[in-house]
Amino acid sequence: MSEIALSALINVLNRPVHRPKSDQTGGLFVGERPTPFVSPVLEIEGESPSDLGKEIIFIEASAAVGKSTFARQLSATLDVPILDLAQVPVSAGSLRALLTDLKADDKSDPVAAFHEGRIPVIVDALDEGRLVSSETGIEQFLESTAEFLRSNRTGGSRPKLILLGRFESTELAREQFERDAPGVTHVTANIEFFDKEGAEQLIHAYAATVAKPGSHYQQHPDQAQDFITTFFDAIETFLGLSAGELWQNQRGKVFAGYAPVLAALGSILAAIDDFTNVARNLKADGGREAWGVIEAVLYEILGREQDKLRDVLSERCESALPNSVYDVEEQLSLLAQYVSSQPLEGAGRVRLSPSDMEKYKEMVRTYLPHHPFMRRHEFGDAVLGSASVSRAVYHGTSISRERLISLSRQWRQSAPTRRPSR
Repeated sequence: MSEIALSALINVLNRPVHRPKSDQTGGLFVGERPTPFVSPVLEIEGESPSDLGKEIIFIEASAAVGKSTFARQLSATLDVPILDLAQVPVSAGSLRALLTDLKADDKSDPVAAFHEGRIPVIVDALDEGRLVSSETGIEQFLESTAEFLRSNRTGGSRPKLILLGRFESTELAREQFERDAPGVTHVTANIEFFDKEGAEQLIHAYAATVAKPGSHYQQHPDQAQDFITTFFDAIETFLGLSAGELWQNQRGKVFAGYAPVLAALGSILAAIDDFTNVARNLKADGGREAWGVIEAVLYEILGREQDKLRDVLSERCESALPNSVYDVEEQLSLLAQYVSSQPLEGAGRVRLSPSDMEKYKEMVRTYLPHHPFMRRHEFGDAVLGSASVSRAVYHGTSISRERLISLSRQWRQSAPTRRPSR
């Protein structure tokens, strides 16, 4: 595995000679450059950026680390079209049909140009696509796309598709392409959590975006930087890590380099009018106040997941949806039931008509395996797992002794320990 910058990916892609029509809706589009944007580091299979020269590039990452932001930055830089599966339903033959509708700078055929690698396409949101298009629709889309790639082997060494999704979704897509298109080359890249330098850049980028003229942040940049250092020290203390270990420890990087945490901190930073007092509270609190920022972000992610599912479900149901549909309580209970291979009943608080309830349950079965708290049918973190299990037990779900022991062991390995303040 090796680390590369966004520029390395840009260098292996061709700028398309075809682009979506200006009045085209519901299909391919060129993304707007996101603001603010700080490029994360990519980790790829292989030893050098030249290993990106494959027909399919899978880009996978955890939830909310900025996959769609990354996709739009890449699109805006090269005018590469995006197919957003969170917005566009797809099925068999969708990719070819969308390519056919593109306009060209010359008289060349867009389908032929795609096969030659002269019009790469970004396919974003593999996870949400399973909600919008259903499992069947996505499988048909991937199967027909594999057949489409096999049908013309003109530009085998040039990237043609860049697919983005969470780990489970990209793994399923990769397996399908390997099965249905064995001769098509591919490589996988991970969007990593931000390192210390990137994290600080992203915090300042968000703070600069929302700070008011004459704000304390603008007038006292040195104090703002000291506050950021104090915040990271507090996170390090809470996680029980040794001094200086935060950015070397994977668990530390998960929290300290997590884009939503950094965005939240940047917004908070812009509004603070007394850095010294807040920094003093962070130091005195042993990291608990810093953890409050992380906890708020985790609940924000749960709310984000609820909105995604509800938006699609509401279009399919006959009556208005109650607030309990896929809310925090339901998600945490469902997650605990899922990892324990129990029936997905949730917390028993959702009341829908029989037909709407079946649609809801079907959607839960489709989307839950790709939940941001999940990693290959297990909780991705002891904190997330403990929160889900405790809620499930409260609502009467039985949890196996083995799972409780496993979570307890993970907590002991990472539990906060008091160490001298710095």
